[in-house]
Amino acid sequence: MEKELPDFNLNGTNLLQMIWQRRFVFMLIGAIAFVVSIVVSLLITPQFKSSAILIPSTATQASKDAFVASRARGLTVFGDDEEVEHLIQILSSETLRRHIVNEFNLFEYYGVNPADKHAWYKVNRIYSGNVSFMPSRYRSVRIEVLDDNPQMAAKLANAIVVTADSLTREAKRLVAQKALEVLEFHYQQLLDDAYSLDDSMTTVMAHGVINLPYQAKEATRVYTEALAAANKAPADRVVKYINKLALQGAKYTRYFNDIQYKSLQIKDLQENLHILRAEAQGLIPSQFVIDWAYPSDKKAKPKKLVIVIASTLSALFFSLFLFILLDFFRKSIKPQKVA
Repeated sequence: MEKELPDFNLNGTNLLQMIWQRRFVFMLIGAIAFVVSIVVSLLITPQFKSSAILIPSTATQASKDAFVASRARGLTVFGDDEEVEHLIQILSSETLRRHIVNEFNLFEYYGVNPADKHAWYKVNRIYSGNVSFMPSRYRSVRIEVLDDNPQMAAKLANAIVVTADSLTREAKRLVAQKALEVLEFHYQQLLDDAYSLDDSMTTVMAHGVINLPYQAKEATRVYTEALAAANKAPADRVVKYINKLALQGAKYTRYFNDIQYKSLQIKDLQENLHILRAEAQGLIPSQFVIDWAYPSDKKAKPKKLVIVIASTLSALFFSLFLFILLDFFRKSIKPQKVA
């Protein structure tokens, strides 16, 4: 009579039995993985991390706080989530990256030959592995730089901060210059129109119309008093004076209103010109540096204990998985028969 061995069944009891039966193998694998991971962790070059923290400024022109008296100072200084995203985009830009690579000669520092076909790709890969940007929960941006030399890590982080601010201010400066040219041309046109209106008003005032509302009011009062006193001659003179005012009154009113309107426009344009001239100079910072980067006195990588524990456990779990597969194929795929 023949009977088949039971099918492969993986449960807690069988798993513990399998581990116990192969305990010496697991101990050997764990010991080898432990020693190898220690050797590998000792061979890894330690890296130091330096961090800088930035808060972007508001997207509106910061120079308004200096020239516009009605603005609420201090309420719109720090940027919002949108400005944080813009700052991260600038920090991740190829322009900033190439500037840093050229400034610090990272080709030579990272051991990359500039004449290689994929030199920039290799440098960018190393750069991206060592430099990272991340937003924080407080609407700020953290710049982290890893390097074998703690002094170099701090220098790179601070150079990235300065370059990002320079690129942002330069972009704003170029836009402000173009806007300033258009605004100055429009401002000059308004001044020419205002001078023309002043000349026209001077001509009207030469005919005796100095202050139309006051003169009309006084003429009407005198005329009424003359009529009440039955003085015909003074009343006739007042009528002639009123008719003279009427000839120039419409022009006076139109020129007066136009001058008032042009004055308001000129005032607004003067305010905007002050703001744009300040922006065009590119002297206003685009961000607030909360923390500059400093050289670290403790390595950030590698974490030897983490490497050893993770490597040893990974080797043990992998060997356990292999033994489970071996038992599965031995018992389930080709079951043995016993007489």
